Amino acid sequence: MEWKETVTALSENVFPGIAYKVERQTEGLEIKSNLPLQVSTYFNVVFVPVWINILLISVVDNFHNFDQLKQFLFITIISTIIFVEVLRLYMVYEGNLNDKIPELACFWMLSLFLQLPLQGILLFTPYFQLDVLEIICQTVMMILLLFQILFGYVALKYTASQQAIFYKIMKLNNEIPSKRTSAKNENKKTEQ
Repeated sequence: MEWKETVTALSENVFPGIAYKVERQTEGLEIKSNLPLQVSTYFNVVFVPVWINILLISVVDNFHNFDQLKQFLFITIISTIIFVEVLRLYMVYEGNLNDKIPELACFWMLSLFLQLPLQGILLFTPYFQLDVLEIICQTVMMILLLFQILFGYVALKYTASQQAIFYKIMKLNNEIPSKRTSAKNENKKTEQ
């Protein structure tokens, strides 16, 4: 810490006012990401390649045992799950780390309305004849998904409330023009 203070003092002598500018620029830029959501997402990202490989091995091993309807359902469910999983993981990283509500909401809705039912069908339907390793792998993914749905809701609610407070503070400081002031300014321009 002493080294940082020395460099700051030296740079203040060479460039007066630089320390104030740096502090002013970073003021209010704190990002409040949800740590439990980020940790569960990290484990999910690490586990996804293993899970995809096991699913693909399962497709290769069991595909010839199914009739045409089960083959179509199995391939459709697995390809949809993999596509939604990649999209979901991108949205959670973008939304949680950058405090973006639309991305967090997209992640949460994809998780709740698409991924959870599809993972449930794949795990709990006996017609797909999953082996023990595939059931264990699918159970781990389901547990991670349930944690992410729970933590995603908490993160979404917290981020929305923090951004609402930030918007109200900006409006109180007159940094955001309201509709009334915009209408008054337009009326003044037309009168002149």
